[in-house]
Amino acid sequence: MTSNIKVCFICGAGHSGTTLLGLILGSHPNCFFCGETENTRILRDPNKPFGKGVCKICGPDCAIWNGIEYSPKLYQQLSARTEKSVIIDSTKNIPWLEQQIETIRNTSNQPFLILMQRDGRAVLNSYIKRYPERDVKTSIENWLNKIRTTNAMFDKFEYKKLKVRYEELATNSTSTIQNICQFLEIDYQPEMLNFYQQEQHPLGGNDGTMLLVARGQKDRGKEAYVNRSTWKIDYYRSHSLEIKLDERWKQELDPAVERLFQEMAGKENEELQWHKD
Repeated sequence: MTSNIKVCFICGAGHSGTTLLGLILGSHPNCFFCGETENTRILRDPNKPFGKGVCKICGPDCAIWNGIEYSPKLYQQLSARTEKSVIIDSTKNIPWLEQQIETIRNTSNQPFLILMQRDGRAVLNSYIKRYPERDVKTSIENWLNKIRTTNAMFDKFEYKKLKVRYEELATNSTSTIQNICQFLEIDYQPEMLNFYQQEQHPLGGNDGTMLLVARGQKDRGKEAYVNRSTWKIDYYRSHSLEIKLDERWKQELDPAVERLFQEMAGKENEELQWHKD
């Protein structure tokens, strides 16, 4: 299955729900969620960090990724290997995405783009916990740069594109996924929301969300190939398998940090603020 492939890119700032959405869409029988394809550059690198450049569920001995190498025909390779006609890529590196989109432009493949959006205060809270050694001001500047460059790419994308809010995905999962399926021109199937029960083979992505997949497949002997010393592991060990809105930032983000964020990035966050209780 290597002709007329649909390739859906999911872009956005890290910690915005791109992995969650990718896993849900990858649970459709016609779709394969490949994770972040920029990791194909280190598939054969013996010095890569733990959990990088390997399937997050299978590890290095993955039936899908073994033998796959990056080339301009990467998506055709994956479609042929998986026998799926829709490939989902959640790479957030803008130069990489632009390169892939330009490559697809000269083929019969059909590109789609989804921009995942999340309240910047929630994203900043995750940044601070993941990178406690970083200056908060630097983290806010990094978020601003990511939002601006991603929005610019989204604006100039010439094909079908859609904005999706993480908070809507988490609180109105069925209607949100139905809308995305219509956008991708595929039928909605309720089983997609049980992404943790489906076969998954992502490169890269959110370690915590991968743990949910591993927990959901424990009867298959699966154990997520992730760094279990990361700051988020305890939360996801007790997290329900069902999709749930994460608003821990409301309790965890220092009010002084929130005020600084508002001063530096309030304008850019206006569209992203989530007001529902």
